[in-house]
Amino acid sequence: MSIELWLSFVLASFLVIASPGPAVALLVMTGINQGRRAALAMLPGFFLGDLVAMSLSFAGVGALLMASAKLFAMVKWLGVLYLLYLGIKMWRESGQLNDLESSGANVKQGTAKAFWVTLLNPKSILFFMAFMPQFINQTQPLAPQLAILFTTFLVMGVISDLGYTLLSTTSRQLMTARFRRLLHRCGAGSLIGAGVLMTVMRRPAG
Repeated sequence: MSIELWLSFVLASFLVIASPGPAVALLVMTGINQGRRAALAMLPGFFLGDLVAMSLSFAGVGALLMASAKLFAMVKWLGVLYLLYLGIKMWRESGQLNDLESSGANVKQGTAKAFWVTLLNPKSILFFMAFMPQFINQTQPLAPQLAILFTTFLVMGVISDLGYTLLSTTSRQLMTARFRRLLHRCGAGSLIGAGVLMTVMRRPAG
């Protein structure tokens, strides 16, 4: 893989990773309301979710999602239900932020939450299937190129997540309990909204 092609991938990946979505909303709200330890517990989940999504996309699951309307719908609705569940749960928790901060159970559940939010979105697998092949040189061995692309994307993802974690957990010191409660509900609303938007997601043509 040429350095020019790799740098193009880095730039494209940065634009993708920096764009906020449900995962970022979940991470930021966790950092603000439960502290740095709880937010950091989510990072392995995001890492593993992206790794599994990338692996599945190149293992043929992405092609199956494009070919099978039933499989696509099943994965999509699992993602919808999970986002709605998390959003409603976060909304109900908004009045118990002090209890959340001191609860070790929430920290332990953070990795699993992050993993499923990342993976239970058919768009993730389809995205990797459509995105990464553009940066693969067909005349060179595939495995080393995938290793470089996977590693680059995952490392950039971890750096981005660490940045959001630092930002959210530092800014929480300047927030009143009332403002944190409002942000918590906004985060819950964003997860619910993302779940609703996912209901209209369509399988790509072709």
